[in-house]
Amino acid sequence: MIFGHGDDTYRYGSNIKYNFSSNIPAFADLSGLKAHLASSLDVIRSYPEPEARRLEELLAAEEGITPQQVLVTAGVTEAIYLIAQLYRGYTSIIPQPTFSEYADAAMAHGHVVTYYNKELNHTPDRRLFWICNPNNPTGYVMQKELISHIVRQQRENVFVVDQSYEDYTLQPMLKTCEMQDCTNLILLHSMTKRYCIPGLRLGYITASPIIVDRLRMIRQPWTVNALAIEAGEYLVSNHVEVIPDRNGYLEEAARLHEELNQLGRMLFVESETNFMLGYLENLSARELKQWLIDRYGILIRDASNFYGLGNNCFRVSAQTSEQNVLLVEAIREFLEQT
Repeated sequence: MIFGHGDDTYRYGSNIKYNFSSNIPAFADLSGLKAHLASSLDVIRSYPEPEARRLEELLAAEEGITPQQVLVTAGVTEAIYLIAQLYRGYTSIIPQPTFSEYADAAMAHGHVVTYYNKELNHTPDRRLFWICNPNNPTGYVMQKELISHIVRQQRENVFVVDQSYEDYTLQPMLKTCEMQDCTNLILLHSMTKRYCIPGLRLGYITASPIIVDRLRMIRQPWTVNALAIEAGEYLVSNHVEVIPDRNGYLEEAARLHEELNQLGRMLFVESETNFMLGYLENLSARELKQWLIDRYGILIRDASNFYGLGNNCFRVSAQTSEQNVLLVEAIREFLEQT
């Protein structure tokens, strides 16, 4: 794990007033969930289910598949490491820049890791492709029809499609129920992102029953704690929407993207999500990050530790319109003073 990816508010404590670093909106309404968990604290007196079967049944019904095709995990990160363990010794092909845990997990389990397909000087027999869609940190979304075509055309290879940010785009996402004939596809889903609960660590895998069964055989019991399971069951069974106006939120993200690009001396790549990747012109992202913390209590994501990105790269995610205005004005002030 590369320290510094994701939300690092723990490094700065009360100095942070506005968090643009995490890809999860900070304004999500968690009041219903908090009240439910407060009334359900007795679940911590007993061991949780070794596997969250009831939650898997709820998710399967929502996805239109069987419970045998769902595996609940302690966040998508556990899923990534489980998959790397299952396919130990494969060649992992990982387009860059993207989430660092794919490479970390692959190397931890003896994979040959290549970051670009053109780097392969031979054609390995066992290939595992990792696709982050929507991609972190760029916000690029690969069309589901293209992924479906590739998966079906290359049945000898295994494809892991991480759809953690599927709830932060209007682009259609791949569904396991549409790919029942493909035993070489694994989809990853993040309840952490969907419900804005990063502290609870909750995600799930959807794949063929064969793959899910093999993953169950190698995982440790009780990896998902009782409160996380309780939260998941409550959220799914009650069809909770913690971001009631997703369209409005993504429109706000698009406005933020446009206003930041108009500042000059930096460029933000096109994004189809709530987060966006910026490149500073001859300036340091680390310097910008520290300046924003010191002056405004604003936290952004220094993206220089993504493979292939330089020390001028940073990422922000849209928050409320008022906070977004503050971010733009703060960066404008930084640019004027440097």
